[in-house]
Amino acid sequence: MSMTITRTEHANGRVLEIHMSGVNTAAQSLANAPKLGERVHENGYTGLIMNYQGCRFDHTVGQFTKVAEALDKSLPKQLRVAYVYEQSNLMHAAYITRLMKSAGFVTRAFEDFDQALLFAANEDGE
Repeated sequence: MSMTITRTEHANGRVLEIHMSGVNTAAQSLANAPKLGERVHENGYTGLIMNYQGCRFDHTVGQFTKVAEALDKSLPKQLRVAYVYEQSNLMHAAYITRLMKSAGFVTRAFEDFDQALLFAANEDGE
């Protein structure tokens, strides 16, 4: 099953959601990280939701580290990043969240999309 990416704006255009479904390869993630950074910069998004619901990964731990490094280089540090997971990819979301926090991003993982949107839009009181 190939990967499908859907992009949706939320919070009056301030938050970009990337919803991935299907199999996501490490090569795809590495290729898409700089493109995502360009899109975020060009549109001035202040929040990002990486929605992993319906997504499966083939990434190794080392490959996830490289993806986080690529995102660190391409995304603005003030961007709030929410990861939405389902039980099958909880560990992926937890690991990338930890890596992004270590890089200085304000980020959290959520099982509930609405909570993720509140966080990414900075409407959760944090």
